[in-house]
Amino acid sequence: MKFNTLLYLALLTVSFGLFASCKDKNPERQEMVDITPVEVKKQATYYITTVNNLRGREGELKSSKVVNKIKEGTIVKYLNEESKSKETITLRGKSYTEPYKKILVDGTDEMWVYGGGLEVFHSGDDIDDISSINNFKTYVSNLATNDISNGNVILKKLMQVSTDNPSTNDALYFMSKDYLDKLSYQATLEFDKQGISMSPEDYKAIIDRTYDMNSSRIGKDGEKNGFVLIASEGMVGYKTDPYALEGAIGGIFSPAVKEYIRLQKNQYKHRLFSDAAISGSMENLMNDVIAWSNFKERYPKFTLSKEVNSQVNYLKSSLFNGTLNTPAFDPNSYIAKKEFRDIWNTTLETYPNAPFAKELYDHVQKLETNNWMFEEQNQ
Repeated sequence: MKFNTLLYLALLTVSFGLFASCKDKNPERQEMVDITPVEVKKQATYYITTVNNLRGREGELKSSKVVNKIKEGTIVKYLNEESKSKETITLRGKSYTEPYKKILVDGTDEMWVYGGGLEVFHSGDDIDDISSINNFKTYVSNLATNDISNGNVILKKLMQVSTDNPSTNDALYFMSKDYLDKLSYQATLEFDKQGISMSPEDYKAIIDRTYDMNSSRIGKDGEKNGFVLIASEGMVGYKTDPYALEGAIGGIFSPAVKEYIRLQKNQYKHRLFSDAAISGSMENLMNDVIAWSNFKERYPKFTLSKEVNSQVNYLKSSLFNGTLNTPAFDPNSYIAKKEFRDIWNTTLETYPNAPFAKELYDHVQKLETNNWMFEEQNQ
């Protein structure tokens, strides 16, 4: 059963880490999702530079003396000051209209840089040693992404550099996850070139998460280097193991990152989707939509906010409209299916104050006034 590269790319884009399984016959009921608001505390903001040789200046004006040129990918702390005026500059073919921002480089040097050359890296408590984080980032960037053994190198390095500071560990987690995700992607592409295939029994075991990783070379290599085998729609590949990454750092993270990791583990356990079909329980889908929507509301400046937003939109669309292979309506009559109507009512009854409850209510009301019929042109 040969891995199909194009299908793998499509699955990564659409599912954002949700992998396939057979539908649970007796789905485990989840605990109620906590949607109570949390107190918003003042947070430190760190940026990462997105252009090379970003000019650091003495003052907030373009005419101010240049005191430093900062390498691309450097993490800097924002000192909560910006210029009153903004400037329009084109960087890498994209136009930006941003102010100059005052930053701290390596915890020692204050300077002003153009805001268009910065991207949010971390919002939360202070990172205790930004210099060591920059050193780790340089270390990671020098590792190849086509050598699977580097996964083990990263895990061992994390055991050495992780600290008791949650924000520092947050930074280590995201840098390592980004690298391991790229490494797993490249390693998966090699499956096709090597002609790696799985028996139907092994393939099913991978889907069911019962596959013995020690029973094959690719299983052993994956487990040693921080990956798990995943399979869907004729595909076999690697995925970063959240348990291995969390364990290497030691599990000391900020509340936001702890919750993010927990939600990822839940998704891995639920196996809600099989390619474009809903294969898990509707109750688990409801709870995941609630949980991720609430996470988005609680942590709007989360480091991976773009991915979180994409995740929320996909899950919410699946709850409202179904998916390509599991539409929320009968394909002949376009009438809403009973299982979707039931889960909509359950959601509104159980979580009337959920972040998207008003949107779901309007969706249900519109369908009800149309005799529960979806508009064909919207599908």
